[in-house]
Amino acid sequence: MKTADIVVVGGGISGAATALGLVRRGAGKVMLLDAQLPSQRLSRGNFGLTWFMCKGAGNPSYARWSRRAAGEWPEFAASLEENTGYDVELDWTGGAIHAFGQEDWDGFADGVTSLTKQCEEHGLDYPVKMLNRAEFADLMPKIELGEEISGGMYTAEQGHVNPLRLLGAVRADFQKNGGEYYADAMVREVSHKPNGTVEVKTAKETWSCNKLVIAAGHGSSRLTAALGETLNTFPQRGQLMVTERCPRVLDISLLCLRQTQDGTFMIGLSTENTAMDTRITAEQMKSQAQNAIRIFPMLANLNWVRGWGAIRVMSPDGGPIYSRVNGHDNVFVIAQHSGISLAPLQTSVIAPWILGEKQDEQIPEFSNCRFQEK
Repeated sequence: MKTADIVVVGGGISGAATALGLVRRGAGKVMLLDAQLPSQRLSRGNFGLTWFMCKGAGNPSYARWSRRAAGEWPEFAASLEENTGYDVELDWTGGAIHAFGQEDWDGFADGVTSLTKQCEEHGLDYPVKMLNRAEFADLMPKIELGEEISGGMYTAEQGHVNPLRLLGAVRADFQKNGGEYYADAMVREVSHKPNGTVEVKTAKETWSCNKLVIAAGHGSSRLTAALGETLNTFPQRGQLMVTERCPRVLDISLLCLRQTQDGTFMIGLSTENTAMDTRITAEQMKSQAQNAIRIFPMLANLNWVRGWGAIRVMSPDGGPIYSRVNGHDNVFVIAQHSGISLAPLQTSVIAPWILGEKQDEQIPEFSNCRFQEK
């Protein structure tokens, strides 16, 4: 049997960013166990937004948490590049959400007013403003807006990133700081031992650790169930499509559409309850393409070259779960669908909480128990 101070199960962005925070804070011997998944992992199927705008419209805690995460993104990306040489392709050029008609615009304005008030009550700014059609068009002078666009909301303090490069950078930084990464290490069983340690079994070996962090996406439910706790998450499919490359004309990201640094347009904003089915469908591809063309008519001239589906990890209220497993104080579970946007807080806030150094005042708001209490 091998030993470690902390074992993190799940090598996606949530697990990797948490593990990075642990080794940066001198947590000792930290193992990151990953699995070769049969389907698209979320960190590779992600749209890549580093956003807070509109997150938590019905969940004030999540709204504030997302705002905090966005504020840390520029420094987080810079530290990864400095430590590893990876350019995660962060475009910190702002983000916008389009409005189709006056009714959309009015609804967005009400949401901005509400979220601004919620953040201000806790000492946070919410730098989002509403723009009319002319002001919205001025944000994107190289590309023509569709006739139905009435304006939208915008903030300069968010952007988008390359999820593939981000995952590589976080893992590389983790290993550079002394962490050990194991691919193809599917965890079959976890159990608590009488001496207080946790035993983690894979197909190849067994680990004994002082603390266990479960951040295995949809695989987390199976592991927490073995410890007597039901994890309150469910699968939700999102489909994405990518166009051929063309000269870059869109510097900011929209909620459903962005242009990457290599010139492709990424399009997608679908939510489907299809269990673990990651297939793409012609119906959704057609719907998303039509929506994108309504925003920017020039996209009708581009070829769609590939598409994919990925399964979000959703909670009933949309917010993340950061929780100790009931009855097991040294076993932690992390489950969330905004892993890219929230990654900086995994490193700066969640890792110290796991180490027992400091519990941020917001962490109890995201306990798995909050759903049983309702």
